[in-house]
Amino acid sequence: MIFRRPELEKDNPIAPQPYIGPRRRLAMARAAASGELSEVGDMRDTLQTLTKAASRFVNSLPKSRKADTGLKALRDALVQAEQVLSVKTAP
Repeated sequence: MIFRRPELEKDNPIAPQPYIGPRRRLAMARAAASGELSEVGDMRDTLQTLTKAASRFVNSLPKSRKADTGLKALRDALVQAEQVLSVKTAP
Protein backbone atom coordinates (compact mmCIF):
# COMPACT_ATOMS: atom_id res chain seq x y z
CA MET A 1 0.00 0.00 0.00
CA ILE A 2 1.32 3.44 -0.95
CA PHE A 3 1.10 6.12 1.69
CA ARG A 4 0.81 9.72 0.53
CA ARG A 5 2.88 12.28 2.34
CA PRO A 6 1.39 15.74 1.74
CA GLU A 7 4.47 17.46 3.18
CA LEU A 8 6.49 16.15 0.24
CA GLU A 9 4.06 17.21 -2.47
CA LYS A 10 4.99 20.22 -4.52
CA ASP A 11 3.15 23.52 -3.93
CA ASN A 12 1.31 22.27 -0.88
CA PRO A 13 0.29 25.32 1.19
CA ILE A 14 -0.23 23.30 4.37
CA ALA A 15 3.13 21.57 4.20
CA PRO A 16 5.44 22.37 7.11
CA GLN A 17 8.31 24.65 6.26
CA PRO A 18 11.86 23.34 6.74
CA TYR A 19 13.58 24.60 9.87
CA ILE A 20 16.24 27.24 9.35
CA GLY A 21 18.37 27.83 12.42
CA PRO A 22 19.46 31.23 13.69
CA ARG A 23 23.02 30.94 12.36
CA ARG A 24 21.86 30.11 8.85
CA ARG A 25 19.16 32.80 8.97
CA LEU A 26 21.72 35.44 9.98
CA ALA A 27 24.16 34.23 7.32
CA MET A 28 21.45 34.50 4.67
CA ALA A 29 20.53 38.01 5.88
CA ARG A 30 24.20 39.09 5.76
CA ALA A 31 24.59 37.68 2.26
CA ALA A 32 21.48 39.52 1.09
CA ALA A 33 22.59 42.78 2.71
CA SER A 34 26.05 42.66 1.17
CA GLY A 35 24.67 42.09 -2.33
CA GLU A 36 25.79 44.66 -4.87
CA LEU A 37 23.43 46.89 -6.81
CA SER A 38 24.69 45.59 -10.15
CA GLU A 39 21.41 43.76 -10.54
CA VAL A 40 19.58 46.98 -11.49
CA GLY A 41 20.10 46.27 -15.19
CA ASP A 42 18.78 42.75 -14.73
CA MET A 43 15.78 44.11 -12.87
CA ARG A 44 15.13 46.61 -15.64
CA ASP A 45 15.23 43.84 -18.27
CA THR A 46 12.93 41.68 -16.15
CA LEU A 47 10.46 44.53 -15.67
CA GLN A 48 10.54 45.25 -19.40
CA THR A 49 9.86 41.60 -20.26
CA LEU A 50 7.05 41.43 -17.71
CA THR A 51 5.50 44.63 -19.03
CA LYS A 52 5.57 43.37 -22.61
CA ALA A 53 4.00 40.05 -21.63
CA ALA A 54 1.27 41.76 -19.61
CA SER A 55 0.57 44.16 -22.47
CA ARG A 56 0.20 41.25 -24.89
CA PHE A 57 -2.15 39.55 -22.45
CA VAL A 58 -4.31 42.66 -21.97
CA ASN A 59 -4.44 43.28 -25.72
CA SER A 60 -5.48 39.67 -26.39
CA LEU A 61 -8.52 39.93 -24.12
CA PRO A 62 -11.84 40.56 -25.86
CA LYS A 63 -13.18 44.09 -25.57
CA SER A 64 -16.06 44.42 -23.16
CA ARG A 65 -18.39 47.28 -22.39
CA LYS A 66 -18.18 46.90 -18.63
CA ALA A 67 -14.70 47.58 -17.33
CA ASP A 68 -13.48 45.06 -14.77
CA THR A 69 -11.77 46.64 -11.75
CA GLY A 70 -8.95 44.09 -11.81
CA LEU A 71 -8.32 44.70 -15.50
CA LYS A 72 -8.37 48.45 -14.94
CA ALA A 73 -5.82 48.08 -12.13
CA LEU A 74 -3.61 45.96 -14.40
CA ARG A 75 -3.78 48.57 -17.16
CA ASP A 76 -2.90 51.34 -14.69
CA ALA A 77 0.05 49.30 -13.42
CA LEU A 78 1.22 48.73 -17.00
CA VAL A 79 1.08 52.45 -17.75
CA GLN A 80 3.06 53.22 -14.61
CA ALA A 81 5.67 50.53 -15.38
CA GLU A 82 6.08 51.79 -18.94
CA GLN A 83 6.57 55.33 -17.62
CA VAL A 84 9.26 54.11 -15.22
CA LEU A 85 10.98 52.21 -18.04
CA SER A 86 10.85 55.18 -20.39
CA VAL A 87 12.80 57.38 -17.96
CA LYS A 88 16.47 57.06 -18.77
CA THR A 89 18.98 57.30 -15.97
CA ALA A 90 21.60 60.00 -16.33
CA PRO A 91 25.21 58.74 -16.30
